[in-house]
Amino acid sequence: MNIKNHVLPVIGHMRVSQISPIVAQDLVNSLSKKLKQYKVIVQYLVKIMELGVTLEIVEKNPFIRVTRPKEITDDLEVKKIKFYTMDEVEKVFTHLNNKVAEVKNNNPLYKYFAEWDLVMYRVLAFTGIRGGEALALDWETDIDFNQQTLSISKTVTRTKDGFEIGPPKTKSSYRTIRLDNKTCQILKKWRLHQKEFFFQSNIKNKNIVFASFEGEHATRQSLYMRSKRLSEAVGLPNIGTHGWRHTHASMLYQAGIDMKEAQEILGHASIEITNNIYTHVSQKQKIATADKLANFASF
Repeated sequence: MNIKNHVLPVIGHMRVSQISPIVAQDLVNSLSKKLKQYKVIVQYLVKIMELGVTLEIVEKNPFIRVTRPKEITDDLEVKKIKFYTMDEVEKVFTHLNNKVAEVKNNNPLYKYFAEWDLVMYRVLAFTGIRGGEALALDWETDIDFNQQTLSISKTVTRTKDGFEIGPPKTKSSYRTIRLDNKTCQILKKWRLHQKEFFFQSNIKNKNIVFASFEGEHATRQSLYMRSKRLSEAVGLPNIGTHGWRHTHASMLYQAGIDMKEAQEILGHASIEITNNIYTHVSQKQKIATADKLANFASF
């Protein structure tokens, strides 16, 4: 299909012998600007022309020595970025706080997970850590209430046998993040309530910040499903768990945090990743501003 749509319209009218290295390079340059994985098409063209050489239709394969430009990624990756606006974040937390307040004390399991959700999404929104990093957090080693910091040194990773605690995604993922006062207070309250729940349920407390109701590490799949149910409950698009990292990046941008500092907070391996998100957020902000202006001056 790619050959039909992107190659034949350009060189389909030419004889095989007319396809020179210059023609081949021009085609490859054109493909690289339109398609993210254009190199797959080039590989097919190499094989097709190699057959021509074997059949002695042409002497040399014009695609063998073409320069293959870097595949486009920025625009396509930016389009995939999903996040909530500040108004949407406020809507989510209004729902989560109401849910905690409404759950009756005689239903400890529902109350546990109502508060679990509130604390989890507070941490994700106000620290920008990855879902797997959040699930691996330990009260003793990763949360310092005196310094009001959260340290990332591990993550939950999937294995053939289930999951395990391993090193974070990249070297730059090792980081210490400052907690704001409210998030710190919410975590303190959660730790106390979690201890009470495990004690009353006769469950061993393993000091896992976001433990399942059995006291074990929760899975990334369960976290994703909770994100999906949360979005449905508040009537917002499902941004998944990773969308909360982008939401935090959006909050950093709106707070005027420079890109280099945002890179360090988010633990991005390169500043290009942070730049992609900031660029996307900037574009959405400009659209929102234009819409607000149009609504204000509706004449």
